[in-house]
Amino acid sequence: MHFHAYGYRGPGEAVRPYDAVRSPGGAGFDSSPVPPERTAAWLAKPARFIKGTWDAPADAVAWLERQYVEIESSIAHPELRRHAPTVRTMAATALDTLRRGNDVAWAWWLTGENYVDLAVVCCPNREPGARCPLGRH
Repeated sequence: MHFHAYGYRGPGEAVRPYDAVRSPGGAGFDSSPVPPERTAAWLAKPARFIKGTWDAPADAVAWLERQYVEIESSIAHPELRRHAPTVRTMAATALDTLRRGNDVAWAWWLTGENYVDLAVVCCPNREPGARCPLGRH
């Protein structure tokens, strides 16, 4: 198994529920950087959307942690995160989740009505019909 990382950071208004650009086969899906409605559906996008690929889940989690550090100061309403898990706890949970063959997605609203979605997708994936965008087996 290997792991592909994906990310979106941009206007929150672009992430609309049930939008065709968020569904595989929908108009604009192949060209839109907006995250798909299902995390595993990132694999249906062209390989150019991949931010990184690793064979070890710990390396994928390290990428998530680095991304979090970059956006942490921009998270909207930081006072609401007072009781949220620490990044260390989120990383430990993500590592366990990936080791079990499940995908991980972290997402936050940012200041300026922006949104960030970070995902690590297991490949091969349990999603029916999912294929590796890099052609790896």
